[in-house]
Amino acid sequence: MNSTWAVWRVAVATLILAVIAHRAVAQPPDILRDYRFIPADTVVHVSGGLPGYDMDLTIAGKFGLITGYQVTPTAPVPSLVPFADFVDVHGILYNPLSMAPLPVPGWDLDKTLNLSGLHGTFSPSDPNRLFFLGADGQGVAIRLQAVIDGRLLHLTGGSSDPPSSNSVLYQVNALAHLVPFPDFNFDGAITVADVPAMLDVLAGPQASMAAHSLSADDLVSMGDLDGDGKVTNADIQGLINLLANGGGSAGGSLAAVPEPGSLVLLALGGVIALCRRQRIGVRNSHS
Repeated sequence: MNSTWAVWRVAVATLILAVIAHRAVAQPPDILRDYRFIPADTVVHVSGGLPGYDMDLTIAGKFGLITGYQVTPTAPVPSLVPFADFVDVHGILYNPLSMAPLPVPGWDLDKTLNLSGLHGTFSPSDPNRLFFLGADGQGVAIRLQAVIDGRLLHLTGGSSDPPSSNSVLYQVNALAHLVPFPDFNFDGAITVADVPAMLDVLAGPQASMAAHSLSADDLVSMGDLDGDGKVTNADIQGLINLLANGGGSAGGSLAAVPEPGSLVLLALGGVIALCRRQRIGVRNSHS
C-alpha cells in the first residue's frame, strides 16, 4: 500500500513539474508576414543541367513567411525552438527579357526551389536574419538566408551540395516587399513623394501598369492599404496615415516635410490629378 502511494506521489509530482515547465516556456504567438517579389530587383542565375543552362531569370509572385517558436516537450527540459517557414508560395521564374506581357509562361517557383519544403530557423537575439536548409525540387541541397529590413526582405543563397553533372543549379538574389508597399514613384522607399505619384496612378492606372510592367495583382499589392482588394481614392488616406504614423521608409514620414507650403503644393497636385481623372470619366461617358 505504501509503495503504491509512493508511486502515485511521484507521478503527481512529475505531472505538476511538467505543467510548471510548460507554463514557463509558454509558446509566443506566431507571426505571419505577406510578401511580394520585386522582379526588377530579383535575379536567379540558373546553370548546369543537360541543356547546359547559363541564364538569369527573375521572379514574379508572392509568399507568406511564418516565424515563431515551437515547444519541444520531448526534451528533458521543455524549451522553445525558433522556426521559420515559407507558406502560400505562388510565383513563377521567367525571363525578364521576354517581350511578352506579364504574366508570361515560366517555371513554377515552388516546384523549382521548393521554398515551402525548406526548414528555417533564426537566433532569438537576431530574429530578422533567417536561415533555411533543405532540397530544391530536383533534390539538390539548397541554403537560403532571408534578412528582414523594415518592409523589405532580401533573400540570398542557392544550391549548396556538390551536384552531379546533370544537376541544375540556382543562385538567388531576390528582393521582396511587405504587402502593401506603396512605392508609387519606384525609388525603393515609401515617402511623401509617393502621395502625388499614387494620385497619378489613380488618374491613369492602365498607363501606369503598362509603363512599369505591372499586373493588376502587383498594383493591388502596392496600394491596397485599406484591405478591400482594390486601389481607390480611399487608399490615399491610408498612405497618409502610414506616413503620419512613421510607417514609411527612413526620412519618409510626414514630419520630414516641415514647410506648410510644400504640403499645400502637394494637396493642390492631388486635386488637379483627381479633377483630371473626373474630366476623363465625364468625357468617356459622353463619347
